[in-house]
Amino acid sequence: MTRSFIASVFSFVAVTALFSARVHAHPAWGIAVDPQGQVYFSDLKTIWKIDAHRKLSVFRAEGDRHTHDLNIDQAGNLYGADNSYEPATRRFFSAMWKMTPAGSFSYLLSPTENPPNGTSIWRDRDGNMYHVTNYPDRELLVLKRTPNGSVSALAGSSNAAREYRQTVPYSAGGIALSSDGALYFVHGANVSKITTTGTLISLARNLVVEKPSGQPAGATSLFGISVDAQGNAFVADYGNRRVLKITQPNQITTVIRAEEPWFPTGVAISNGELYILEYGHTPTHTPIGTRVRKLSTDGRTTTLATVTGNIASSGNPSTVDGPFGETPQRAERGQRISYALIGAGIGVLTLTAIVWRVRRRKTPST
Repeated sequence: MTRSFIASVFSFVAVTALFSARVHAHPAWGIAVDPQGQVYFSDLKTIWKIDAHRKLSVFRAEGDRHTHDLNIDQAGNLYGADNSYEPATRRFFSAMWKMTPAGSFSYLLSPTENPPNGTSIWRDRDGNMYHVTNYPDRELLVLKRTPNGSVSALAGSSNAAREYRQTVPYSAGGIALSSDGALYFVHGANVSKITTTGTLISLARNLVVEKPSGQPAGATSLFGISVDAQGNAFVADYGNRRVLKITQPNQITTVIRAEEPWFPTGVAISNGELYILEYGHTPTHTPIGTRVRKLSTDGRTTTLATVTGNIASSGNPSTVDGPFGETPQRAERGQRISYALIGAGIGVLTLTAIVWRVRRRKTPST
């Protein structure tokens, strides 16, 4: 057994753990509404559709990939960005796809390990793509990719743009394009926009998690964003279980809150009504499910759908089960047992490698 083999074992464990951690750290924020009022949303692995009669159905079946973000055009075509991992080769793949209202699927970017810089599902009326990331040490970098493949930095240095290598086709957080062509986006605990003239404007900075008086507050987590016809931005504040409305720089109000165990991750605006995608988990981060609610113009809140593991329902459910029909407590116990078994397996592999190597050193050469 060589050092390279041992390193490979630990690399595999590290990559697998990182991928698992990213699942919990980055839930899906993709939700979109078409001109007919039909809602599409991602629970990370499955794309769901709620039709105009509030009937819930699978639009794209579950697969071995994660779809975080969604976008939709005026014709009702849905766009998504995938991220997947191939355990056999320990390789990550990214892709972009399009689905017509009838469900016809096609790739805009076939699965690849190296998506071109600036690639995303967010395009303006001229066909330019936009990608947002933090590089390096959380420095903001906004890339614009023209239809002919030219990439430039709208925010961040040109050197950072040249050195940056994109690994996924979705951005660091939510993106939205306003009717006037301005680019709105979240990055960390901040919300900004770039006007059509290239001016970068900060709309909200360093939003923090609300804590009881006297206790320190850390940065909150922002995910999805949507913009209405008046240029007001609506942002899913995951860390505070709320959706924010930003009417102008630093003019921020809370429009709706989520009760435990739900956390807003995505938002969409259609005809003045707000659609909220929420991710549910226990205090120990065991996933519970996904929920979609609508805030009507009259202030009424309606639950449109709830998905918990392999259980899906439309409307307001009377009970919410845990993953795969289990209670959250039972799911937590199962998760702890799984982690213990994985840890034991890793320990056995490591100990075997050490013993083998010690014995090899003691065995005289022939």
